Amino acid sequence: MGAYTIENGVVDLGGVKLPLPDNVSPEAQAFLASHPWGGDAQNAPRIPMWLTREVVDPAFQMLNGIALQMWPCDVEDTQVGGVHCHRIRKQGAPAELDSKIMINLHGGGFVIGSGALGEAIPIAGETGVEVVAVDYRLAPEHPYPAAIDDVVAVYKALLNEGYQPENMVIFGTSAGGFLTAMTIMRLKKDGLPLPACCGMFTAGGDVANLGDSFNYLTLSGFYGHIGHPMEDPECERAVFLGDADRDDPLVAPIKGDLSDFPPTLLVTGTRDAVLSSAAMFHRALRRAGREAELYVFEAMPHAHWYSFHLPEAREAIDVMARFFEKQLGIG
Repeated sequence: MGAYTIENGVVDLGGVKLPLPDNVSPEAQAFLASHPWGGDAQNAPRIPMWLTREVVDPAFQMLNGIALQMWPCDVEDTQVGGVHCHRIRKQGAPAELDSKIMINLHGGGFVIGSGALGEAIPIAGETGVEVVAVDYRLAPEHPYPAAIDDVVAVYKALLNEGYQPENMVIFGTSAGGFLTAMTIMRLKKDGLPLPACCGMFTAGGDVANLGDSFNYLTLSGFYGHIGHPMEDPECERAVFLGDADRDDPLVAPIKGDLSDFPPTLLVTGTRDAVLSSAAMFHRALRRAGREAELYVFEAMPHAHWYSFHLPEAREAIDVMARFFEKQLGIG
């Protein structure tokens, strides 16, 4: 894996230099001019991501608090369908939105992120629609299909609560985006009605094959020690998939029948290692004749919408909220 250094905003990938762009916001320029993982993260000891939970969980909680300051919501810690969840409601949301519901699947490489509400809170706050954030079981303790089983259990429970599928949305970032597509395929297999739409943010249709952008951004060293190839025993995606068949459309939706896939929004950035995966799935959906929108933000890295201070982050959140409102017939 190549060395990553940064000086005056210029990223040096072991000889290939990536200059600071001048066509993004001043806030984004300052953001990109610092190491994406902070300090000396490039030379930090390399350990499996799932062993970092005690370190990163407080950061997720801090992000939750920042989000609540910007989008005041009530957060209920509860069980839905026997699965631990958080139900997020915008304070003062109009009663006419009570028939709508969204399911959020957090990011974290399938191995961290329980209780992370960094996208659930903004979307609830922007739309006024209640969001159920699912604390699905994590790998490596619980490999595929445990997380999908949890999401389907929540979906079925909400149907039993009286929500109609045309009033439901499933969305997620990174691992949560991949799980969103897998959940749609599982719902189809189980003969359950599909939601009105879904959001797959910095994600695609085959977690085992992330495509060209993963190779040149991650394997070149752009993301330092983050992001391992599938053959690496420390690869988060590998421990999540376990012994699952990589060619099964339930595992790799892009290899399945997408002819009835719900309207889908995909959001990524040109410095996102998952850009190729998102682009490939967008093309696959369009080839299948499905409604799909792809937004690619210039120079933005993986899940930049978690950096709420960036104008590009607020724009991305607005794109997400307006898409969901359109599909749910509100706004």
